[in-house]
Amino acid sequence: MKRGLFISKCGGAVSGALDVEQLGRNYASLEAVRIVEDFYEPADLASLLDDVAVKHLEGVVLAGDSPLSFSDTRAGDQILGYLGARGVDRNRIQIVNLKNMVVKPHKASREALLEKARLLIDVGLAKVAESRPVAEVEVAPRKAVAVVGGTGAALAVALHLVDEGYRVHLLHKGPQLALPAQSAGLLRPLLTAVVRNERVKVHPDASLVDLSGYSGDYLLKVTSGGGPFELRLGAIVVATDRDTAQARELQAVCHVDLDEGGVVASKDEATLRSNTQERGIFVVASSKQPGDVSASLLAADAAAASVINLLNRSEITHRHTVSEVDTKLCGGCGVCVKTCMFHAVTLQGDPPVSHIDPRRCRGCGNCVTACPSAARDLVACPTSYLESAVDILARFSHAERGRKILLIACSGCGYRGLDKAAEAGLTWPVGIMPLQVVCGGQLDTRIIMQAFVRGFDGVIMLVCGEGCCHNIIGNVDLERRVNLLREVLASRGIDHERMHIVSTCSRKGTDCVESINEFYQQFGNKSLNNSTVMLGGSVGARP
Repeated sequence: MKRGLFISKCGGAVSGALDVEQLGRNYASLEAVRIVEDFYEPADLASLLDDVAVKHLEGVVLAGDSPLSFSDTRAGDQILGYLGARGVDRNRIQIVNLKNMVVKPHKASREALLEKARLLIDVGLAKVAESRPVAEVEVAPRKAVAVVGGTGAALAVALHLVDEGYRVHLLHKGPQLALPAQSAGLLRPLLTAVVRNERVKVHPDASLVDLSGYSGDYLLKVTSGGGPFELRLGAIVVATDRDTAQARELQAVCHVDLDEGGVVASKDEATLRSNTQERGIFVVASSKQPGDVSASLLAADAAAASVINLLNRSEITHRHTVSEVDTKLCGGCGVCVKTCMFHAVTLQGDPPVSHIDPRRCRGCGNCVTACPSAARDLVACPTSYLESAVDILARFSHAERGRKILLIACSGCGYRGLDKAAEAGLTWPVGIMPLQVVCGGQLDTRIIMQAFVRGFDGVIMLVCGEGCCHNIIGNVDLERRVNLLREVLASRGIDHERMHIVSTCSRKGTDCVESINEFYQQFGNKSLNNSTVMLGGSVGARP
């Protein structure tokens, strides 16, 4: 595979602490290596894309900025789109976070930072090499939208959308729409315009039951005063103000984020206040001041514009980053069916084998770890890659007191929380080596054992807190497996306290660092010389 490495100085944030020229020289054997000032500088981006096209690169590592800068900032994902247009599969684009996983959080020597940066790039290159192309599906977006809430903002969104020719289903609690007394005079014309519009269907006493599909083509199951029904939709807008009870219901069905106050949260408050982690679900950012009609209506305008921007295109492309099945290994036991919280797995055929519904599968990986015959894997994060990553990160030789910790962080809250902590200026020891996984539910305990075999002194699993898991029970299933592993560790002479789960919330971010630092410090007074691990015929002893 032809691979390229592109290193960003990040406006001096990375190059001020790392010798990026020396870092780049380690990869002279790659088809392309280029150091730029910033990936978002037009000239730098043009040179990067020229290298991709001219050298026919099949895999790309972008080292410098945080992955969140590509996903959670307005138009940040355009770079990935440009690479895709030049033939690079999205599953073979890896972003290595030098800024927030190497430079900002560590007070260490330049040699230590340089070695850590190199190892993280090696992990990125391994991910590119071991990932397969991802199947894509084109969806013609439906011109129907569900607006959840009975607020003035919900009415404003609905009216915007019907004016653009969309059909709107207004789902609200209670038997009828009721305006707050302090703003009834301002909003009554809006209410009348909505309820009398023939393109609006109002559903009282509505509760969301189930959601499947993609942005542009959802199937939403609802119950209301008139009984259960189904809606075919292009998008969903949440405009429930600060209703925390309804927010919990929405989280269970739509898997949206909640902020520290229990309210449905946007992807990024600065630049994407209407967007959520789910591409076709939008939120009206609620005002912190109750009764602030002006702010509420402005937020409604922004949400409606975001919906229109998505659904007014001719087609939407979706990537199938799902769990996959090796039918030669599948024994048809049905464990995956029982494990999947999204009802994405069925047994089909004779003899029966596991089948994945891509409209339901969220690629969390819980079924991968549950499969007794190792017949499953994640397209977006293969097990072989995780094994390679552990081996690579174990090579780090500049840890304080020689102590290394493998920190496995889920994409939902764990990695986001750590990234936000670095942005906030918090620090942790350089010997803590990060490895991002899709979900805690994906983490097989064999990976933890492998870490001890390869010489890690401890393993931290940084996952979503209670009620925050993007995949409902990924964090709970991980804790169950880890508790069972503690007995295995004891039989191998490993102190179970060398393995620790830290829960966090992506909205808080900084709360996890104190726990991480405490865990690291506990090794200061411990002797680990008796720790010998055997796994699959391999023996690993403390150096």
